[in-house]
Amino acid sequence: MSKSVRAMVCSLLIGMSASAWSQSALPTATIPAERLEQYSDLAVKWEQEYLQIDTTNPPGNETRSAAFFKKIFDQEGIENRVFDYAPGRADLWARIPHTSAQAKRPIILLNHMDVVTSDASHWKVPPFSGKVVDGSIYGRGAQDMKSDGLAQLVTMIMLKREKVALDRDVIFLAVSDEEANGTGTDWFITNQKQLLGNAEFLINEGGENLLSGTQVKYIGVDVGEKSPFWLHVVAHGRPGHGSRPIPDSAPNRLAQALNRIIAYRTPFKVLPVVEEFLHDMAPYQTPARAAQYRNIRQSLQDKRFQDDVEKD
Repeated sequence: MSKSVRAMVCSLLIGMSASAWSQSALPTATIPAERLEQYSDLAVKWEQEYLQIDTTNPPGNETRSAAFFKKIFDQEGIENRVFDYAPGRADLWARIPHTSAQAKRPIILLNHMDVVTSDASHWKVPPFSGKVVDGSIYGRGAQDMKSDGLAQLVTMIMLKREKVALDRDVIFLAVSDEEANGTGTDWFITNQKQLLGNAEFLINEGGENLLSGTQVKYIGVDVGEKSPFWLHVVAHGRPGHGSRPIPDSAPNRLAQALNRIIAYRTPFKVLPVVEEFLHDMAPYQTPARAAQYRNIRQSLQDKRFQDDVEKD
């Protein structure tokens, strides 16, 4: 198993059982090393097969990836459904039910099957070859986000095969068209919302896991991301003939307005969850940066530090 997939599977299994298991009694701790290695080999095999499916968006053609997932879920006896909502486009839903008498609200493992375009002339290997080069698997979408989807798949398989006790349903959801218009997610919410079971948690792409060798030092979880702020700017000015410069013409005033927008610096606002995260991340930083992270509010009073943050 590639390091990235191994780390993601580990983090997902921890997340599935954090409420019911201690760190020393996680499900993976009870699985013999030989069987864990078999899961690793299976993950590499499936990862290569998944990366060989061309789901470049546009046009997507994610039905082929949905069929890939469905075949595996069917073989493993895991409940699943495929929804063909447009020509060549599909979403796949799968579920492992809770085993406890009283169930908490579900957790969703969400991933998208489409990938962005690629130019084979800039690649060491064909972008849909899934070849292993120097210990890494190459393929368009390996980072965004087929490796995540594959890790979620392996997690589902391990939960089922190892008969892990669950206090909530675990839902796997693979959607289409994330890279362009988001039609897969929109369609599912509009037409199959009941299958989400009023979920309490959802794990998607984002965050990062820090590895030291093969050991996971921490598991990163994103709680929010930047959002676009759309502006519609209209300029009015004195009209005139193009042969004469007009300082207060509409184009000039528009250019000046755009320059002001570009020069604007968003005020820093330290959210509690960000403050806690940076404080906990301090031990993994250089001594100077660690001191800044431990007191982020004070550090942000330093303009040089502000500049570093904006460039990061």
